[in-house]
Amino acid sequence: MSASSAESHGFFAYYREYARSGVHAASAAALTAFGLLASFTGTQWFVLLAIAVYVLPPVFLYFTGEGERVPSVVGSEDHENRGVDGHEDEHERSSPGSERPATAASTESREPTEPTESTEPSGSKGALGVSQSAEPATGDDSDGQHEGGGPSSDAEADANHDSDENGEASTTTENDPESEDNAGSGADSVESTEDSGTLADDISPKDDDEASDGWNAVESPTDESLTGVVATHDGAYAVGENGVVLARGADSWESVLEDGPSANGETLRGVDATDDGQAVWFAGDGGALGHYDIEEGRLTDHSAPKDQTSTWTAVAVVGPAGEERVHLANGSGEVLRGTYDGGDVDWGEIHKPDSGSSITDLAFDDVGYVCDSSQGVYATTDDGEHYETIGIEDANTDFGSLAATDAELVVAGGDGTVFRYDGSVWTTLRAGETALRAIDLTNEAGLAAGDAGGVFERADGGWTTIETPTDADLLGVVVGTEKDDRPAVAVGTDGTIVERDRN
Repeated sequence: MSASSAESHGFFAYYREYARSGVHAASAAALTAFGLLASFTGTQWFVLLAIAVYVLPPVFLYFTGEGERVPSVVGSEDHENRGVDGHEDEHERSSPGSERPATAASTESREPTEPTESTEPSGSKGALGVSQSAEPATGDDSDGQHEGGGPSSDAEADANHDSDENGEASTTTENDPESEDNAGSGADSVESTEDSGTLADDISPKDDDEASDGWNAVESPTDESLTGVVATHDGAYAVGENGVVLARGADSWESVLEDGPSANGETLRGVDATDDGQAVWFAGDGGALGHYDIEEGRLTDHSAPKDQTSTWTAVAVVGPAGEERVHLANGSGEVLRGTYDGGDVDWGEIHKPDSGSSITDLAFDDVGYVCDSSQGVYATTDDGEHYETIGIEDANTDFGSLAATDAELVVAGGDGTVFRYDGSVWTTLRAGETALRAIDLTNEAGLAAGDAGGVFERADGGWTTIETPTDADLLGVVVGTEKDDRPAVAVGTDGTIVERDRN
């Protein structure tokens, strides 16, 4: 660095260069030597001498102009021109007194005080340490590229950025198709990648009808959580919190009850229909139990059967309307059976299948099945008089729901597992990673539903994930049928209802 240049940038700028010189190294060694002598001898003069040999040389060189001949111990000019990030120091980017920052071309060699040809020989390394042309650059390349059309260097990018900050016209190639084609790396290509990722993220599978496998969210007449759904000959019925009962009409869902069978607003937790689909039974908290005649639109309150006011966790109905058998399960692991006849119910005795753990679901036909919260599954062949434990060993999860046909039984697990029973052997099938809360099965199809909008369909002996347009937890599901032109339905928290297209 010359003395005139040092003066224009100040002593501290000069001292940064001096600190890399051999003179500084010698002064530091002398400082150490005299400091040690002062320490051992106790002579204060050595302290003054140590300070003098360290302080006087840079001051002398700075004011006498000898600093331009101070040899560097760092090495090449390339390193001398670069800052800590590999680029040249900010104060080297323009000549003294220049108002406009230097362009990238000026970094190839120190700018002379007069406009002359570059003194750097052809093929030498510039500030970035790469071979560059000896022909002086003008700095007027509006494309921000070298003659070869390749991407601009890091130094050019720095210079352009400095120009932007000082109000100069930007030379970015963002809108230049040619530069975009040639850019293989650098800030521009990174921005392009990030922009593409942003656009991709904006397209959520939950909003894509095609990605939702034909499932659509439909308008719900309630924001109460819906806990169960069942199919009837006249469409689906759903039940939920505060005693809400909904019916699926020809075109939309509508409210049938708003506060339960006894008008107490008890949450309903189970729903089932007669075999002919002409009547619906629903049960829930506080012993709530109701019968709804679909043909007549009439509700009958049967709450607190046999003075039982505990929470009914599930209900199963067998037989045609008017002579159906009703099975109720509660949180104490008890099952109550009754026979409906002309408006009244003849209730039998309460039975406990086994340990007394809370029963989470039950299903009855020729064979009855019950599952509880302690990984127990029980079967009965005499309509609930006696039960036999049939599994499930080493399940390692809770059971949320079950469904059965004449040929098989399936149980939905809280870890996303479906357990299948063929009458003798249990098979474990993995449906998903989230908890399963509901399952439905026919001889032709099967559906399971659970947390975070999860719906899973039985296919080829296993279960496949179905995309739905919701993230709500789904607590009830029913398989649709083409014969009755009935759509598949899943219901859940906050009144969520999703359906699969009938076509």
